[in-house]
Amino acid sequence: MRLNDGRSFAASEIVLCAGAYTGKLSRLLGEPIPLETERGYHTQIMAPGISMRHSIIWPARAFMVTPTAGGIRVGGTVEMAGLDAAPDYRRAKVLVKRAQEALPDLRAEKATEWMGHRPALPDTVPIIGPSAKHRGVFYATGHGHLGLTYAATTARLIADLVTGVQPPIDLKPYRVDRF
Repeated sequence: MRLNDGRSFAASEIVLCAGAYTGKLSRLLGEPIPLETERGYHTQIMAPGISMRHSIIWPARAFMVTPTAGGIRVGGTVEMAGLDAAPDYRRAKVLVKRAQEALPDLRAEKATEWMGHRPALPDTVPIIGPSAKHRGVFYATGHGHLGLTYAATTARLIADLVTGVQPPIDLKPYRVDRF
């Protein structure tokens, strides 16, 4: 493997687990996967003017407010716009306005907006397993909004595959060539 800075190293196994960017990497290997990015937005408010002990979720208005160590976080929207489109922070602003309707004393002071990519597949099932074309290449991607939730389980399954141990579950539903 050669890095952009010119350094190279040898590896007998490699795990492609680059989130929404895994689709670009798989295409370089001639193994395209229909990975799309669900772009999520949130606003972290460091001086909200209110105190919260629990999260609130308002499904009809498509937002949630969660207390964090540094204030509160307002989030809840998804956008299908790909990896290269510029963020549209109007989405984050709308969520804050909706939260202020529900929480009239909420102030959006010392706030930062964030946009991140969530790797999603058409069937909402992640890809976990070996390449169908290249020995020593493994995939762990497409977990959508549950990447951190499934990280330990996916790591265990990939570790079993890389070390030649039979995984505790059937990985056929998660294969890369199912599309």
